[in-house]
Amino acid sequence: MKTLIKSLIAVGIFASFSLNAVAADAPLAAMPSMQERMERMKTMTPEQRAQEREAMHQQMQSLTPEQRAAKRRETRDEMDKLSPQERQAMHQQMHENMKRMTPEERAKHHEEMRKEWDSMTPEQRAERRKKMHEHFEKMTPEERATMRNNMQEHGKNLPPEERADRRREMHEHFEKMTPEQRATMRENMQEHWKNMPPEERADRRREMHEHFEKMSPEERKQFRQDLHKMGGMPPPGAAEK
Repeated sequence: MKTLIKSLIAVGIFASFSLNAVAADAPLAAMPSMQERMERMKTMTPEQRAQEREAMHQQMQSLTPEQRAAKRRETRDEMDKLSPQERQAMHQQMHENMKRMTPEERAKHHEEMRKEWDSMTPEQRAERRKKMHEHFEKMTPEERATMRNNMQEHGKNLPPEERADRRREMHEHFEKMTPEQRATMRENMQEHWKNMPPEERADRRREMHEHFEKMSPEERKQFRQDLHKMGGMPPPGAAEK
């Protein structure tokens, strides 16, 4: 289940990054496509990318809520029109961009995403989660595998302090959900797991086991506590290793 949560969050990160990467001083209708933005970022130096992200973020913040919502819909439509190979290449490019960020840039990026999420109404957050789930369901097994691999690699390369920050953010995010939202999330995860091919389920179990084995005792304790709150396992201490 943790792998699925990570994957869904990855989709949210990807969407947020794409939405923040809009052309400066351009009207909404004339903004470049997602592919054009990603291609442009490829040729930039780390310093240029940092400046570009900052300028583009400022432009995105200047849009009205209605314009931002329209841009999100446009981005989702673009993603739906891509072939599986194009989507996989897009996710890979996003992964490369994230790897090039400094810890400070990543922290700032996560902070911006958290502020945007906190500014949404419960209805807007529910709609965003629904769209993220639908997007994930449309992925091929290969796309989901690539996303998981990228997220695992990204997590392994994070400093311990940054990993702790990410876990704290995920925990706080879950704590803010209503009982109905938590129930919906559990149902979506259970449905996804039930519809997964046996081979893919076996791969996910193996990945989760390997991930758990690499955790520190403190990380395992927090992991058990979070899963217990989500209804995914017995209370902490009931099955300690």
